[in-house]
Amino acid sequence: MRAVVLRRFGGPESLVVEEVPDPVAGPGQVLVEVAVAGITFVETQVRADRGPRRAELPAILGNGVAGTVLAVGEGVDAALVGTRVVTTLGGRGGYAELAVAAAEDLIPVPPGLSARDAVALLADGRTAVGLARAAAPRPGEWVLVEAAGGGVGSLLVQLARAAGARVVGAASSAAKRDLAVRLGAELTVDYTAPGWADEVRAATGGLDVVFDGVGGEVGAQAQALLKDGGRLSVYGMAGGPMTTPDPRLTAVAWPSANPRELAREALELAATGRLRPTVGNVLPLESAADAHAAVEARTVLGKSLLLPARARTILVTGATGNQGGAVARTLLERGWTVRALVRDPASAAARALSALGATLAKGDLDDPASLRAAMTGVHGVFSVQALALTEDGPAREVRQGIAVADLAAGLGLAHLVYSSVGGAERDTGIEHFASKWAVERHIAELGLRATVLRPVFFMTNLLYYAEPAGDERVIALPFRHMQLVAPEDIAHFVAEAFEHPDEYAGRALELAGDERTGPELAEIYQRVTGVPTRFEQTPTGGERMYEWFLESGYRADVAALRARHPGLRTFEGFLRDRLAR
Repeated sequence: MRAVVLRRFGGPESLVVEEVPDPVAGPGQVLVEVAVAGITFVETQVRADRGPRRAELPAILGNGVAGTVLAVGEGVDAALVGTRVVTTLGGRGGYAELAVAAAEDLIPVPPGLSARDAVALLADGRTAVGLARAAAPRPGEWVLVEAAGGGVGSLLVQLARAAGARVVGAASSAAKRDLAVRLGAELTVDYTAPGWADEVRAATGGLDVVFDGVGGEVGAQAQALLKDGGRLSVYGMAGGPMTTPDPRLTAVAWPSANPRELAREALELAATGRLRPTVGNVLPLESAADAHAAVEARTVLGKSLLLPARARTILVTGATGNQGGAVARTLLERGWTVRALVRDPASAAARALSALGATLAKGDLDDPASLRAAMTGVHGVFSVQALALTEDGPAREVRQGIAVADLAAGLGLAHLVYSSVGGAERDTGIEHFASKWAVERHIAELGLRATVLRPVFFMTNLLYYAEPAGDERVIALPFRHMQLVAPEDIAHFVAEAFEHPDEYAGRALELAGDERTGPELAEIYQRVTGVPTRFEQTPTGGERMYEWFLESGYRADVAALRARHPGLRTFEGFLRDRLAR
């Protein structure tokens, strides 16, 4: 596996990515495929040999990770395999593609919460919830949060505000102060500027609670702002050792709750939308040195995270096609590493993907060796098979879809997202719908962690139906009503499935973004293009698919999909976008 190794104490440049042996889960342990690793200020101090403990070299730093359980050691329930978890590692081992954790330390990631947010909350959320519980801000009280733009500070601002307190956010940069305001701070100050304490005293008349995350002189000035009996909670010493608390104040003790209980509470608050972690730098393992430098310089808003490439790589089949291309682009935009399966790396479409950052894997769905090579080592796969209008087309689709699914199972991939078709699960009598259903059934029989997406009629198809006819356009179709979807929206749900596997795994979702009659499509075309356009319903010609469109058709719940994805494209929006390109 690849890991960030510290072989000598020093600056950020001391962190170097190396190939190291894969760890093995021992008794009471699990092996985790790391999706996200958190970075803490303490780890930058350990690297520089200035921390509270001295690391034994060589060392792999990193305490908090989120990912998927790949294997279990002796005495651990095998049912944990495949579970999304967030965990501590005892202070080392997190900056890597794989990590070993104690099974008793695992916390399941709540449905709907991303791995990034889970890691951002693991230590900082536990700390913030514990501090807020102990200090217990009350409605109307004035609360000062130092380092209000940091991982813990940004959470304390939200928790104090949720308790009804009036919050002063102290931060060293305008960007961090702006963040504090967005999170609920009523007043912000620059604690590096002369006179900041006087400004706070003038605005508040004195503080009821201080969360001291800086220490040193800043902490001393903040302490002096507290009213008699005010509560002081100290959680950081970046500015130097903490001062001795004033005897007239109440020093807040850490709550007696189990740290894992506090972390669980923070995760649940985030999963239900009541707490929002602030994620700053999100960088690959190779940029660990840059991430450490930024944390030390305090230029990062919120939590800094590392993304091991192994846990962030998705193989996209059909990558130069309509769906696959949209999926590859969307995943790249969201920070995933994309391995694009292409038959011809020299093609214009393949080169365009490469220019966007995709890694090209030459191969073919009908070539088992090339497919295995492309799928080895990835986190997940997006599986789509092109419709071949040949006699053996449906059989070929089934063969290819099964090949991808079998390899996903054999290689132990964390997630398969399969693109089927709307209505595949119904007895449509349409041959290439039945082929998709056969692949769906095979995936289910394998017990794969999978998501099935069933897109309806592609909006891109209508770009070809609007044929010129003299001074007008004629949209000639053998049906009068149709549900439609844009490839970009299919890609959105593919990315959502990979990013929120607990929410999407095991689900089948029919996808549409709009529903229109033929005359409405013509009206939209005319409005967008300015060219007179009419609709003409043509005979079905005995084609079973066209007959099915008239008899039954697609049944996607567009309203529910739009509630889940407010940016879902209408046909008019899609058409305007495409014609503007």
